Amino acid sequence: MRPALAVVLVIDGLRPDSISPDVMPNLDRIKRNGVWFRNSHSVFPTVTRVNAASISTGTLPFQHGIVSNALYIPDISKALLNDGDYQTLVTLGRHNGGRVVGPKTIAEYFQEAGIRYVAVSSGSTGSAFLLNPMAPAGIGALFNAGLEDGRQVAFPEAQSRAILSRFGPVKADSANPPVAWTERVLREYIFDALHPQVLVDWMGQPDEAQHAHGVGSPEALAALRLIDRQIGLLLERLREMGLEAKTDLIVTCDHGFDYEPPMDTLAPLRDAGLRADDVVVDNEGGTSLLYVRDRAAEKINRVVARLQASESTNAIFVAAKAPTGGQIQCSSGAVKGFLPGTLALDFIYQCLPSHGPDIIVTYRWEDKANPFGVPGTQWVPGALAAGQTTAHSGHGALNPYTTHSTLMASGPDFEQHTTVDLPAGNQDIAPTLLALEGLPVPASMDGRVLAEALKGHADARPARAVAKRVEARTGTYCAEIEVSELGRRRYLDQARRCSTR
Repeated sequence: MRPALAVVLVIDGLRPDSISPDVMPNLDRIKRNGVWFRNSHSVFPTVTRVNAASISTGTLPFQHGIVSNALYIPDISKALLNDGDYQTLVTLGRHNGGRVVGPKTIAEYFQEAGIRYVAVSSGSTGSAFLLNPMAPAGIGALFNAGLEDGRQVAFPEAQSRAILSRFGPVKADSANPPVAWTERVLREYIFDALHPQVLVDWMGQPDEAQHAHGVGSPEALAALRLIDRQIGLLLERLREMGLEAKTDLIVTCDHGFDYEPPMDTLAPLRDAGLRADDVVVDNEGGTSLLYVRDRAAEKINRVVARLQASESTNAIFVAAKAPTGGQIQCSSGAVKGFLPGTLALDFIYQCLPSHGPDIIVTYRWEDKANPFGVPGTQWVPGALAAGQTTAHSGHGALNPYTTHSTLMASGPDFEQHTTVDLPAGNQDIAPTLLALEGLPVPASMDGRVLAEALKGHADARPARAVAKRVEARTGTYCAEIEVSELGRRRYLDQARRCSTR
């Protein structure tokens, strides 16, 4: 029997170890009373828009095409495009013949089944749009305060006019995401006006507070308390509507967080003897995506060799086969890249012939704590700005502090007081939602139904996962990646230089 309501809460940047009964009592109660996934994963690169696309499609970057928080598509622009602005994604959709992401979204599946789907977000317009990029076409609904600088806050436009008339506009900026305004609109308008059956609610904190001040800072703790208060108000509203016992709730995050002191990690590019415009660099914290002019194998080789000579470099990923004719050659199932000492882009689901990177490089990290005693330090490209005394905090890397994500579930269809050790990830949310609504799960989805958390699904629960470590070695350079595999599905745990054992 379908739940009356299925809700996915996405709490932007919520590390699992940030949940405590004194700071987040409502969320801690959900964690203890429901199903807690102790081995959950962010999709790599561990950034917002990659994970938003995976949540809405059940697929990984090689399918949905959102490779990072920026896109490089020379046919559209010779510079990197910031996909945090939804207009960039609209442009991408026009370039792709009308689709922002290739795979069907959950909004489309639910529309076909006559199930009302609503996405609400106090995050960036880009991450909001990726939760339902078909909303402008009349499929489901999407709400975000910043869509058109407060002039439009929803698709369909009739809903936008109604909200602005009742609640007025709110300033939406990255320093102060309009969490309280958005949640009030949800509680006081959306539930009554639209009667959603499936709801994704993206909360834009504590991400910005942690970027600006660090995990564990007073500002970050205040943001966590704000989020928890909003969760409490949401639960209270469900009780008022008589839906508390009829609602399935999944809580996730898009990524973890680390402390990011800068280092000249890109010095190898200057040493490779290339022209300034030979490589376009997209820095995403502890990971850089590199786009090489003409996808020239010789230039890729030169860059990789210099990176391997640097002590700040961890694992390096290139295509499994050397590019030919300016085209990336993907090879499904490949583990090693075409150059010695590299791993395959295919292995991390990042090989895209159309607009994928030629090289992905990850950088050194360690367990050292930040100034507030929270572990996880990741070196990133750059240098401290003039007058700056502390490092930035961020994400994007392939270390356990960013890949390890929050995931819990509660409600009539989920087990109670249960801890799950099987690997899971954001790509698993879409298929699980389809299953909760009684819909078939397409074989094209990379994610799986989280059957181990569902009541009465013992026969469908997966077998034990396998932990795997893969080395890539050449000369004195050696890097390794650790993954958790569950059948044909692979979850990325961390990458680092080979341990000396």
